[in-house]
Formats: sequence, structure tokens, C-alpha cells
Amino acid sequence: MNVVLNRCIACRLFFIFGLILFCPLYFVAQDTVVLNEVDVVAKKITLSQIGKKTETIDSSLQQQFKFNSIADVLSLNSSVFIKNYGPGALATTAFRGGNASQTAVLWNGFNIQNAMLGQLDLALLPSVLFDHVEVEYGGSSGNWGSGAVGGSIHLNNTLNFNKGLFTSVNISRGNFGLLNASTQLNYSAKRFISSTKMYTNSSKNNFTYKDTTDKEHTLKHQQHAAYAFYGLLQELKFLINPKQLLSINAWLTTNNRELPMFNKSSISKQYQYDKSARITVNWSYVTNKYTASIRGAFFNDNLNYTDSVAGLFSKSRVQTIIFENEHFYKWLHSQQINVGLNATSNTAFTQNYVSTKSLNKVSLLLGNKGEYFNTKLIVYTQARVEYYNTSALPITGNVSATYFLYKNISSKINIAKIYRMPTLNELYWQPGGNINLKPEQGYTYEGELNYKQQYHNFLVSISGAAFSRTVNDWILWTPGAYGNPQPINIQQVWSRGTETTWKLHYQKNKFKAFTTVATSYVLSTVKSNYQENDNTQNKQLIYTPRYSVNANFSIGYDNTILTYYHQYLGYRFTTSDNTQWLTPYHYSSLRLTTTLNLNQSKLILFAACNNLFNINYTIISNRPMPLQNFEVGISLQYTKKS
Repeated sequence: MNVVLNRCIACRLFFIFGLILFCPLYFVAQDTVVLNEVDVVAKKITLSQIGKKTETIDSSLQQQFKFNSIADVLSLNSSVFIKNYGPGALATTAFRGGNASQTAVLWNGFNIQNAMLGQLDLALLPSVLFDHVEVEYGGSSGNWGSGAVGGSIHLNNTLNFNKGLFTSVNISRGNFGLLNASTQLNYSAKRFISSTKMYTNSSKNNFTYKDTTDKEHTLKHQQHAAYAFYGLLQELKFLINPKQLLSINAWLTTNNRELPMFNKSSISKQYQYDKSARITVNWSYVTNKYTASIRGAFFNDNLNYTDSVAGLFSKSRVQTIIFENEHFYKWLHSQQINVGLNATSNTAFTQNYVSTKSLNKVSLLLGNKGEYFNTKLIVYTQARVEYYNTSALPITGNVSATYFLYKNISSKINIAKIYRMPTLNELYWQPGGNINLKPEQGYTYEGELNYKQQYHNFLVSISGAAFSRTVNDWILWTPGAYGNPQPINIQQVWSRGTETTWKLHYQKNKFKAFTTVATSYVLSTVKSNYQENDNTQNKQLIYTPRYSVNANFSIGYDNTILTYYHQYLGYRFTTSDNTQWLTPYHYSSLRLTTTLNLNQSKLILFAACNNLFNINYTIISNRPMPLQNFEVGISLQYTKKS
């Protein structure tokens, strides 16, 4: 009975897909817009961000962090807590009291989370690859599907036609054998764009840290933690005619890491080898009233882990194939409807499963954007239904709105139903996988108030946000048979809190100064737990700081800018009953950037002092962080306009 029902649902979805793909062409107006810069992905992102708090990493910050990873950028410049295991080691997100599996990381609109793990290591994403980094807070399961529970990170590049030639070479050196190098070559003609970026990041990573448990030998060196990352990103754009655009992107990476031991008295023989290939193709068709796209992606992710001491040699590979078809149509002067279909197939190959396993889905999205009261009020409503080969899900979606109260004051509100499907490892890992797991589901409510005003040479910006999110059937790995951990739907978690951002910019002639202070207060507690003799109810989730503050102050003249960064991270509990915790800490860094203009070339010099006050701190228990260290870099850029 269930098989017949599932086949009927699948047939109906594919029938609807046929209507989506071909019927809207009947309504296409023949008016033409010139595709100087068209990005249908950006159009969808714009819709998703209606009613939600968003943060954009601007070009000046990009310049200061071009030798760092996306994890470093977000850690010091957003309200997102980054669970960092050390330089070059695993770094994942914790949006508003959630976990890494509840964050969507999107490259060109495709979620690049590993389907086996359900998360992505941000330490493997060098910021030099991306021109445009945006952080979207709040639930967006309606737009981005499973996993977009706490927030989303968007990684994109903006490539404009007819801009000529651009090249750059970047290199930096630092303590502990740190070497970062990258190069970029962009060629932009009237109908063709090619962008090539290559990078390498490596370090011996034998930094000095303080071991407070050893009174005789406090200063120690990190052992067996070296890493080497390599990558290539190639992007191509073809302007077929004034209405059609074709984009092809390929991203190849190879990453090698030594993994240190938790127990410092033991010698580690653990290694991790990651290799990935990501390819996307996007065809867009645009007129004044109608926009359509057909998009596809192929991801191949390898993760090999070895531990010769324990005799572990694990090889895992997951292939992801994605097909999307989206349509945006203005059916009234102030109304725009969007319809989309997504088909995704994830297949895992590993000896840790009984056999090769797949997780396949087909989803249908329907949304409408409306503008009212002379565009003072923008409302976006959407619904999404997904069918998985493991289970059928209820309809999800959201209602969101942005209202401009006055010229300088705006408000946002978002109400959404959210969910996360169990990962392949949670379903099929042996021993311990649980095929009977239910998806995590819940509701989120969030709002934000913004004020922005120009006073002569001053620009003031103030924003405050509040949120509440309840997730049922929270998946947690617990001790199972014979001591093997097993994931089960065991908790209901309630996350709520507030966020504020204060910005003050001053500029007069060549002098400029600006400061930003971002605060976050998060309570993420277990509302109920179905485990017997449990003492976690009303307790804060582990590694979820209640308080955090990120602040920076910059002062600059002409093309030179000096920035001081300061971060405060509050208590983080390391046990589920909240009886043990990590001490709060203050972390500071100083960054200096100066630019020399040489006709068509630019010479950019960079210097940084990390951990300015040489404090001893840890973000994750038993994972030491470096004491004071330095980094210097140089970037040479050449531009020849078309």
C-alpha cells in the first residue's frame, strides 16, 4: 500500500514538474531586457531575505580577511558562533542555538553540505574565492529545503560583462610555518566572462599554548596538527543573446590534515584526507516580466580517515546530483509569483554501511511576493512540499514581511515552519544507524527593527532582533547496544534570544573612522527529553554561549586603514547537565591594510597581530588555541579596462 502511494505521489510531482517547465512559456511577454548582469540565484536570495535579518560582508572586510577562511570572517564579523577546533581544524556553525546540521551553506544557490555528515567544514572555504558573502538569519526551509533551520550562508561571485582584464597575486606568511598563496585571472568581454582562482593554504601548525593542568611545564607545542589545502575555482559566463545567459562553474579541492589527540600524553597517528569536485550549470531566460532558469549540479565528496594505532581505515564517498527549474512571473503591477521544482539524489559509498545507500527527494515550491502602499510593505508567502524515498514530509513554508515605517526606520517579521531530514550517517551508519528516525520539525518566529540615518559626515545604523524557535524530534546520538552510539528522536529544544547591532561611520575628505558592536543573547534549552532518568530539562545545550559580543573599531586615512577587533564569548557548558563549562574569554586582534595605486596596478600590503594580548583560551574543550602570533601579506593587482 505504501509503495503504491509513494509511486502515485512521485508521478504527480513529475507531472506538475512538466507543467512548471513548459506552461509558463505561454505567458512570456516578448519584451527584452539587456542582460548586463543577471543572476537568478540572487533573485531567489532577495525573496528569501524578505522579513529576515541579514548581514553582508562588505568589500573592506573582504580585503582584510582575504588570507583567511570563511570561518574566521564570520567569527569576528557576525553574530554566528563558530565551533572552532583550532587553526586549520574543523570549524562549524551554531546559528541561534542550533547545530551545524541546521545551517544551509549555499554556493550559487546550491546547498553544499555533505549529505553523509549533514554539515560543512568552514575551515576548508578560503574567503578569497568569493566576492559576495551574506549571512541570512532565521528559518528558510521553504526556500532552501532541509537543514535551513537556524540560518543560511550564501557564497557567490559577482561577474559583470565588458569589464576587461583583472589579475591578482596574493601571498602571506605567518608563525608556525603558515603560508597562504592565491592567484586570480578574470577576463570580461561583451558576451563572455572567464574567472580563474587558485589557492594553497598550509602550516606546520606547531603553535605554543599554555597547559594549565601541568604546573611544571606550562608552555607546550601543539603536536601532529599540520595541514595543507589546495583548490581551483573556474567560472564561465556566456551571454547567448540579450535574453539568455549560460553559466558554468567548477570547484576542485584537495585537503590533507593531521589530527591531534585529545589526550596530550598520547602520540597521534590520525590523518584526514578530503577531496571534492563541485560542478554547476545554470541557464537563465529573462524579460521584463518573466524570468526562468534551468540549473543542475554534480558534487563528489571524498573523506578518508586513518588511525594506524587504532587500526581504523575509513573511506567514504558521497555523490550528489541536483536538478532545479524555477520561474518568476510578474502577474500584476505589484505582484510576482515564483514556482520551482527541485530533484536531488544523494548516494553514499562506504564500508561503514551494509550496502550502497541513497537519499532522494523531489520538492515543489510555490511563492508570491506582493508590494503594497507604494512599496512601503513587502510581503512574501511561500509553501514547499517534499517527497523523500525514506518518508513523505508535510508542507513547510513561511510568511514574511518588511515594512518601512518611515524613511529611516524599517521592520521585519518572519514566521516559518522548519525541518531537517536525518542524514545518511544517522540513517545507515553501522553500527548505530537508525532507519526509523523522524525529521526534526518545528516553528520559528523572528522580528527585527532597523534605524539608519545620515547626519552630515556621520552615518548611524542601529538594529535589534528577537527570535523564538521550537524544534521537535531533535536528533541526538546516545549510548546504544554494546556501547555503540545511536541517533534517536529524543528532545524538544526551545531556542530564543535577542541580537543587536550598532554601527557608527564618520568620513570627511580622506579621513574615515567607523565602529561596529554586535551582541547576542541566546537561550537554547531542552524543553523535554524522552530518556529515562534524564537531568537535562531546562538546561542549556552544550557549546552554546548565552552571551557573545563582537566589536571592531577602524581608523583610516586615504588608502590606509587600521582595525582593532575584540570578541567576548561567554560560558559554554561541556556537559548536558550543565555541571561543567569553559571559562569566558576576551580575544583581540589588530589588522593593518594599505593600498598603493600604480597606474593600472595596485599594491596592497597587509599585517596582522592575532591574539593581541596573548591570552590563553579554548573554544572547544581540550582543543588549545595559539597564543600571540603574527601574519604579513602582499597582494599585487592589475586592471585593464575594456
